[in-house]
Amino acid sequence: MRIGIPRGLLFYHYFPMWRAFFEELGADVVVSPPTTEKMAHLGCKRVIGDVCLPVKVYCGHAFALKDKCEYLFIPAAHSTRPALYNCPKFIGLPDIVRAAVPECPPILDPDLDINMGRQYLYETAYKLGFLLERNTADVESALRRAIDVHRLYGALMQRRGLSSPQAIAQVLPGFDEENGSNGIERAAGSSVINVALIGHRYLIYDRQMDYRLFHRLRSIGVNPVTAETVDRSKLNEAMLELVEAPYWGYEDEVIGAGAYYLQSDIDGVISVMAFGCGPDSVMIELLQKAAKRAGKPYLNLVLDEHSSEGGLLTRLEAFVDMVRRSKRQPYKQVNIRRISRDGEEKERIDMIGIPSMGPISPAFKTAARLVDIDVFSPTVTKRTISLGARYSPEQTCLPFKAILGAFIECLEQGADTLFMVTSSNACRMGYYSKVHEEILRDLGYKFKFLRHRPEDKGILGVLRTIRRCTNHAPWHKVVEGYILGTAKLKSLDDLARSAVKIRPVELEKGQADKVYQAGVQEIDGVRSILKLKKVERHYRGEFERIPVDTSIVPLKVGIVGEMYVVVEPYVNLNLEVELGKLGVEVTRNKTSYLSEWTGMKSYMGVLTAEKRKLAKYAYPYLRRDVGGHGLESVAEKVNLARQGFDGVVHLAPFTCMPESIAQNVMPLTEENIPVLTVLCDEQATQTGLLTRLEAFVDLLERRRRDNGGRTLML
Repeated sequence: MRIGIPRGLLFYHYFPMWRAFFEELGADVVVSPPTTEKMAHLGCKRVIGDVCLPVKVYCGHAFALKDKCEYLFIPAAHSTRPALYNCPKFIGLPDIVRAAVPECPPILDPDLDINMGRQYLYETAYKLGFLLERNTADVESALRRAIDVHRLYGALMQRRGLSSPQAIAQVLPGFDEENGSNGIERAAGSSVINVALIGHRYLIYDRQMDYRLFHRLRSIGVNPVTAETVDRSKLNEAMLELVEAPYWGYEDEVIGAGAYYLQSDIDGVISVMAFGCGPDSVMIELLQKAAKRAGKPYLNLVLDEHSSEGGLLTRLEAFVDMVRRSKRQPYKQVNIRRISRDGEEKERIDMIGIPSMGPISPAFKTAARLVDIDVFSPTVTKRTISLGARYSPEQTCLPFKAILGAFIECLEQGADTLFMVTSSNACRMGYYSKVHEEILRDLGYKFKFLRHRPEDKGILGVLRTIRRCTNHAPWHKVVEGYILGTAKLKSLDDLARSAVKIRPVELEKGQADKVYQAGVQEIDGVRSILKLKKVERHYRGEFERIPVDTSIVPLKVGIVGEMYVVVEPYVNLNLEVELGKLGVEVTRNKTSYLSEWTGMKSYMGVLTAEKRKLAKYAYPYLRRDVGGHGLESVAEKVNLARQGFDGVVHLAPFTCMPESIAQNVMPLTEENIPVLTVLCDEQATQTGLLTRLEAFVDLLERRRRDNGGRTLML
């Protein structure tokens, strides 16, 4: 049996181990050739949207193997290091390849997750071995061989200073890795400078994607040194100089390596990243700030399919000139630590700033006053986005920029404390607050930053977080504020659900919005549960009294996508209202309503059960949770089609990793339902959205007419 392994992504980390394992089991391992222009072009043509260049190229490698093997080996690498997350594209890679390269042979796609324990990894290996008709003893022997080869591979890099290609050539003498020519042999000449080359191995060792970067550097008198030649414990130690705790699986090879070399006598640092890389878009920001504090020359190269060799060479030459000038100054030990916060944090909290997300502000502002705290949650406006975009890393997503802008507005209004919920999956939201805090302190703001972390689970964890944010208020006050705030949040979500049903059928357009806005304002001022119940009853009646056209059967459209852009009206350009004006009744998934995350049912596993149900819908097409709401987006397309909905609007922030996976997988589904994907960024305009929505609604109306005036039931 021939097993194909594409030469991309984690290839330079684990190829010797994978090859040893399969060959020990008697399989022939076939590797795709080095990347070519044709291969890269094919991958870019097949993959939709803003997926990064390395994933597109990987699909080209998979296509190159389609007639050369019986199986492709493409593992879903959830986590390869304890308690850390891999990029969602590593997790969803097998499903992306299935969608982009349907011609490829069957894919062996084991889930690699070191956090599941040794037994889980052994069971995964046994399944692969049994597929090759080998017994348990054969698999165990293959595992021992694979582990021995992997250890040797690592030792060659860290003890002998070999690059990954050089080490592969040593471990596998017959392999065609160009004899390790992408290694770290020294440049010739007397005026050589030493530069740290920081980046993922799949970029810096791919000659097509990086335009022979090693050769270019050596040709202008530069010796590049890389991360894999440094002991991992040293990388981890240096990384902790910049971050409180690691988050991404290969963070040590980016931030860790950068921090390590910035504190050495290296002459400069070059980082290489792919456009659209989620982890790097936030990690590189911290590294650039550290380089500025250290006074070391730093160059960040961003690669995509539109990059040019001439442009890259020009930037390299300018950087080397700058490094040579800086070398005239004597080397001194530098400090890369984060900016000191001594004396910046007040003990008492007077005003806490929370980024807006839909109905958060009217839900919690009054509740916070019960414990003598002011909450400021500014409404997202054009200025909010402008501020955030001005100070954010260019490639971060719109939610990152909007939240940073909101934090700035909070501090301008006198907030002495900022608060944010951090995530616990592969989405980069878990990294937001690290970079937000660094940017804000660089801007000169003084504040205390509080976080609700993933480990603060359950109702007790939530209440403890609230107490930390309220100057350790008495527990009965904390509970009272929590009950009122979450009850108001549910009332606001129920108000929104009522409005979307009335908008498409109301006789006088805008009546539902007037009732909704009035309801929001009244709920905002409520200070007791009893009063809240009266307000709820009143506005249910107000909606029922709105005159409607009972002859209309509105189009039904589901809104799916990343939670922030689905919930926050300004960033999605008031999508729900605009669809309502066009005669469309919209619905959202349960997990996109904030009250579902804060009510008591959420602690009883209701949302977990909801996600399990959705996973069954998604499974034929997306077989694992890729972080964020990527799984839900694919699942809801299937679910909504089966419920007879007319269409789906898929909202995704530009460069959002989970949603880019969903966008590529959705066309693979068999369910016959139109999908309009709307990428949200600071450049989006209301006019552009309305034009697309009108065309989409026209399509849905024609489709319904062709079906005899009925929604299409599958």
